[in-house]
Amino acid sequence: MTLARSDTGTPAYAVLGVTTSGIDLERDTVRDLSVVRLDERGGLVDEWDTTLDEGTFADQGAQVRDLLSQMAVVTHNGRLGVEMLRRVLTRAGWDVPAIAQATTLEASFTYLPRLGRRRLADCCTAAGVPGPDGEAPGEARATAGLLVRFLDGAAGITPAHELTGVTLRAWVYPWPTRPARAATPRPRPWVRPSPRPYTLAAPPSHLNARQLADGAADTAGHEHAYLIMLAEELARGRLPEPEHAGRNARPDLTAATETPALRLLTEVAALLRVEDLGEVHRGFVNTLIAQAIEEDRYAQEQRQELFHLASQLGVPWSVVLEPIVEATPIDFPKVVDNTGSSRRPAAATGAGPKAIRAWAAANGYVIEPEEKIPWNVVRAFEEAQEEQN
Repeated sequence: MTLARSDTGTPAYAVLGVTTSGIDLERDTVRDLSVVRLDERGGLVDEWDTTLDEGTFADQGAQVRDLLSQMAVVTHNGRLGVEMLRRVLTRAGWDVPAIAQATTLEASFTYLPRLGRRRLADCCTAAGVPGPDGEAPGEARATAGLLVRFLDGAAGITPAHELTGVTLRAWVYPWPTRPARAATPRPRPWVRPSPRPYTLAAPPSHLNARQLADGAADTAGHEHAYLIMLAEELARGRLPEPEHAGRNARPDLTAATETPALRLLTEVAALLRVEDLGEVHRGFVNTLIAQAIEEDRYAQEQRQELFHLASQLGVPWSVVLEPIVEATPIDFPKVVDNTGSSRRPAAATGAGPKAIRAWAAANGYVIEPEEKIPWNVVRAFEEAQEEQN
């Protein structure tokens, strides 16, 4: 539906609100697309929104072409959504040229330098414009409002060239007037398996959307944009699960392994121009652990969720375990074995309580910080060490 609002000027910006079925660029697709077009001064020209149907995309493709050709395409943090839209159009037979893009998230570092979290809702609140409502039209209108605020010179700052210059670049890339070839079907979509215990999608989740977004705090530029996207996908439970290990399996605490989620995220990170993905993931997990310790949120189920997150992102479990062990009281009271005799638990290796608690947490034993270490856990630890030796 197109809703003309004014004849303020010639449209120059096409502000997009995009919802997708996931982040797999090959198998996922754009579900809803909303476009708010503005002139160079930020005046509203028209609006359009639709639910895309790749099976009957011919008419919609022509409409999208008419709306976006030679427009500066603006999203909040939607480079991934724009790339997915490009692939939808390509599968529909269109030769899509280079798209001149800008994001209000990147611009927010200039106009709103003191923000910690930079989700669209955070930026809108800080700039004093209405925020999104969770739907594609609301996202497009909120992003358009943020763009207008920036073009008007928020906080007394002259409009940045990254926002004004993009309209000139858009004219260099005219779109074709019709598809160049027949449409091809997209690959079979990925079907998310039923969540297992302690997955981020399984309620109740101890890592909520706000806490996950806080994992992007104190980062800048492309890394921040990537981590905001990652936090949103984790909160929605839309990343593939890591390989499931049996209960008796002994994880490698120091190894970083490639998971289905990591393979997807590597492609997304390249699109968002993130260089050292492993270091970014490690920093993200470290921040979440530090927050969990500060807020006393690292009991057994919460630790399991952090271990699960580390597994998804290819981060060694030791990154989770070591600060938790450091934060855990390390007093070592006497314990009683099953025969009733008292003795101080001392592993054959001479390991102390700190090492035993760390091993127990990694192998699924529930021992609260104030609880004595049960003798059966000490024996299991000793046997595991003997097997390794």
